[in-house]
Amino acid sequence: MPVTMLTTTDTAREIREAYESGDTARIEQAYAHQSQTIANQVAQQMQQDLADYRATADNNILAQRGYRVLTAKETAWYNKVIAAMHSVNPKQAFAGIIGSDAEDDIMPSTIIEDVYRRLTEEHPLLNVITTQQVKYLTKWILNRHTAQQAAWGTITAAVAQEITSSFDVVDVKQNKLSCYAILEMGMVDLGPTFLDNYIRTCMYEAMSAALEQAVVSGTGINQPVGMDRDLGDDSYNASTGWAKKTATAVTDFTPASYGTLLAKLVYDAYGKRRNFSKVTLICNLSDYLTKIMPATTVLNSAGSYVNNLFPFPTDVIVSNYVSDGEAILGIAEEYWLFLGSASRSGVITYDDSYHFLEDQRVFKVVQYADGRAEDNTSFMLLDISALESAYITVKSADVETA
Repeated sequence: MPVTMLTTTDTAREIREAYESGDTARIEQAYAHQSQTIANQVAQQMQQDLADYRATADNNILAQRGYRVLTAKETAWYNKVIAAMHSVNPKQAFAGIIGSDAEDDIMPSTIIEDVYRRLTEEHPLLNVITTQQVKYLTKWILNRHTAQQAAWGTITAAVAQEITSSFDVVDVKQNKLSCYAILEMGMVDLGPTFLDNYIRTCMYEAMSAALEQAVVSGTGINQPVGMDRDLGDDSYNASTGWAKKTATAVTDFTPASYGTLLAKLVYDAYGKRRNFSKVTLICNLSDYLTKIMPATTVLNSAGSYVNNLFPFPTDVIVSNYVSDGEAILGIAEEYWLFLGSASRSGVITYDDSYHFLEDQRVFKVVQYADGRAEDNTSFMLLDISALESAYITVKSADVETA
């Protein structure tokens, strides 16, 4: 299916390394390389799919190959984009479409929702956290409720205790995730369905790596705050963001050791108890294969290996954005990720950062997002570098004989 095509490993690595360098020009160049790779892959596949479709005029062919059946609003919006692409002055034409607050000129939110649905299906970490499509909302009010309780009394008694809460306000619009899309003019001529596939592929590729990296280890500077970050009052630096948590060394997952770890999740930062029936452990693939798997796998009496054995219900998720020798343990649903647009017309914009090549147009796809753990004790960082392999303990007792 064309919609599942990914960029090459080289372009994905280039983007990751560019983000780690902090060099804006390098990041833009990496996205330009990625966009061109996507354009080449998608255009090649679409030409074949279009030929098959025209030969049969069967819409089922497109559906079977991953193309969406567009809504009326999506089709109308893509047709406006196509017209702008063909305009003598595309920048002005784009300003006339996406610079308007008219409902019909706004990129349909269903496009973004479909992209994120695919992200959650293919990136397990994004599927277990709490995600909200906030569209054009810009503030998140976080209730910091305390452990105060109401007081019992007679029906006519005055209220004996006032239940109070404090609030944190998170600005959803402060973090912008964008990618450049280099669009071959021949691709525009293929029509709304194929243009939709290309734009959603660009958005998926840009968001998949950046969102997961930020959820795991974002600094909070122009990006979400990661699970491995310390949200304490003294942890924030205006230049470097939130400091990384201090890792807790773990050498085994025996009931006593694991229970001690999980007990640290019971109380939130305000002293209130939380209830949870399972936890999530996140590590990179290398550490899973060399540390987590040996520590949670045993050979049973039947001669078969039994794996993922934890003394408490635990979901293990692999994310290669976790550093080597470390793991994140916590309550996944207590990480909140918000996706939306800070302006009604700001999802896709025309961009002239790059000079046009022959028969090409450049535009920019923009996604606003923010996220953070609900509480500083929702997640803990583990040092698993010395994690020992699991083994079956046999306790023997001395038996006196007559």
